[in-house]
Amino acid sequence: MMSEYDLPLVVASFLVAVLAAYAALFFGARLVNAESGERRKWLLAGALLMGTGVWTMHFVGMRAMPMGVPMSFDVMMTLVSWLAAVLASGVALHIIGRKQLGVPLFVSATLSMASGIVVMHYLGMYAMRMSAPPTFNTVFLLISIAIAVVASGAALALCRKLQGMDGSGTLAVQFVAALVMAAAICGMHYTGMMAMTFPEGAVPAADNGLRGNWMGIPLAVFCIAMLAVALVVTVLDVKHQRALEAFKAEEDKRVAELAFTDAVTGLPNRSALEQRLLDILARDNDRGNPFALIYLDIANFRELSTGMGDESLNAVVREISEALRDQMSDQVFLARYSASAFFALVPDHEDSQHAFMYKRLRQIDQRIGTPSMPVTWRAGQAAYPKTGNSTRKLVRAAMVPRDLNEIGEFANMAADPELVMPGHNRHS
Repeated sequence: MMSEYDLPLVVASFLVAVLAAYAALFFGARLVNAESGERRKWLLAGALLMGTGVWTMHFVGMRAMPMGVPMSFDVMMTLVSWLAAVLASGVALHIIGRKQLGVPLFVSATLSMASGIVVMHYLGMYAMRMSAPPTFNTVFLLISIAIAVVASGAALALCRKLQGMDGSGTLAVQFVAALVMAAAICGMHYTGMMAMTFPEGAVPAADNGLRGNWMGIPLAVFCIAMLAVALVVTVLDVKHQRALEAFKAEEDKRVAELAFTDAVTGLPNRSALEQRLLDILARDNDRGNPFALIYLDIANFRELSTGMGDESLNAVVREISEALRDQMSDQVFLARYSASAFFALVPDHEDSQHAFMYKRLRQIDQRIGTPSMPVTWRAGQAAYPKTGNSTRKLVRAAMVPRDLNEIGEFANMAADPELVMPGHNRHS
C-alpha cells in the first residue's frame, strides 16, 4: 500500500520524473531542425538528463519502500543500470529526432526506450543484493512492462508532436506533457516494486559497496538541482541563439534593403525597380495586367549641380525627390534610376484614380523648383503590354523623350514590333 511508503521520497521521485520528462521533451523538440553539430549536442544532453533523471527516480522510489533493514547496492550493477537508462534514452531520442518517421521507426524507438527502462528498473532492483534473492509476481511484472511500453510510446509521441510547435504556449504544453509522462514513469516503477518480494529475514549482502542512505533525498536533491540548472542554462542558451538569429536576420534584411535603396533619397534604386518589374512580369505576364512606366529626368541637372558640394547637391536631390513623391498616387512605385532620373511604375495605369496625378505631372516644371532654382524635366512613358513585354524593352521605350503634355495619354501609343516580341513571354 502507498501508505507504507515514505511519502516525502515518493514526492521527490515524482519531481525528478517530471524534470526528466521535461528535459526529454525540451531536447527532443530541438532535434528535428538542428544542424549536425547542434543535433549531437542536443542528443547527448537529452540522453544524459533524461536517462539520469529516470534512473534517479527509480532509486529514490526504491528508498521510499520500507525494508526494515539498511539498504545497500552493488556498485557495478548500479552503474550498468544507469548506463542502460542513458543509452535507451539516447537511442529513442535519436530515432524520434529524424525528419521522416514512419510507424516501424516509431515502434523501434518505443521498444528501445521501454527496454532500457525495464532493464534499468529490474537491474537496479537486483543491485540491491540481499542474502536471499527476491521473488516476482508474474502479473505485476507483466503489467509493469506493459506500462513501460505504453509510457514510452506516449512520451515519444508527445515529443514528436511538440517538435512542430513554437511560440509562447509551447513551454506550458511541454510542462503538462511532462506531468503525464512522469505519472506514467512512476506508475511503471511502483507497479514493478509491487511485483518484487524479499523473503523474511533477508539482509543486504555484506559486499554491497554503495550505502542506500545516499540514494534517497541526497540523490533526489542532487538530480533535481542538476536537471534544473541544465534546463535553465539551456533555455538561456536557446534564447541567446534566437536573439542572435533575429539580429542576423535583421542585419541581413537591412543589408538587402540597402542594396535596393538609394542612399541619398531613401527611394528604391535601379536594382529595386528592375526586380519589381521582373516580379510583376513573371507573375502577371500570362494575365496581361497592365501597368505603365513614366520616366522623369531632371534636364538641367548639370546646371543645378555646378558649384555645389556633395552635401548641398544631395540636399537638393532629396527635396526634389520628396516633391516628386508628393505628385504620385498612393499605389505608384517611385524609384531613383540614376543621378538625375526617376521612374514611376503605375499599376493599372488607365484607371481614373491616376487622372489627377497625370495632370500634376504635366505641370511638373511649375510644381517642382523655385524661381531661384528652377527645375526642368524630360519625360517619357511606356505601357505594358502595348509598348514592351520585358524589363529592358519597357525601360528603353519609356526613355524615349515625349512632350510633358503627353504624360498619361496612352490611347494613341503604337506598339513597337522591336519592343514587343511574339508570345509576350520575355521578362529580361
